[in-house]
Amino acid sequence: MADDEKQAPPHDSDASEPLGPMTPDEETPLGDTPEAHDEISPHDLPPDHPGRDEAERLAGGDEGTTEGEA
Repeated sequence: MADDEKQAPPHDSDASEPLGPMTPDEETPLGDTPEAHDEISPHDLPPDHPGRDEAERLAGGDEGTTEGEA
């Protein structure tokens, strides 16, 4: 191996800290992340956004939040 070749540091198999964004998770589908939330508030979208009306409908009004649609 060349001196300038980079390698990740070794990880102790007993360590409890996450490995980063690619940490395996048995509960989360591939491509999703446990750090992301699945719901939105209509206020997450500007009033003129094409999805704002649908977000308000799914949230049950202007003050609610949608549920994730997985």
